[in-house]
Amino acid sequence: MTDPTAGGESGDATGVPEEAEAVDAALDAVEPERLLSGERVDTPYLDDAEHWVTVYRELLDFKRSLLAVAQEHVASMDKTAVCEVEKTDMKILKAEAERFERRLEFWRDRARRLAEPSSNP
Repeated sequence: MTDPTAGGESGDATGVPEEAEAVDAALDAVEPERLLSGERVDTPYLDDAEHWVTVYRELLDFKRSLLAVAQEHVASMDKTAVCEVEKTDMKILKAEAERFERRLEFWRDRARRLAEPSSNP
């Protein structure tokens, strides 16, 4: 019998991540101050700020759609399953959505400030 936890560095042959990799991903997902790759909060460029507004708006829309689908499924699930989903998956999805909302608001504000005539030399 093979050990189901003995996968390669990127998970096992089924593409399932190893436990440590999954834990790291979950922690990264809910880290409130985590920035995306390439995100520079001090950018002096309006185009950059507008790009991040678009990115975070799309991520937030995606996360909200996942939450809506999850809520639909929870309505027809067994009580024990609902408890598990609400303790784990829903908390992670909500935390991610909240982070995306905060980042979106940051970038909207940054874009407004960069668009002001006084901030452009």
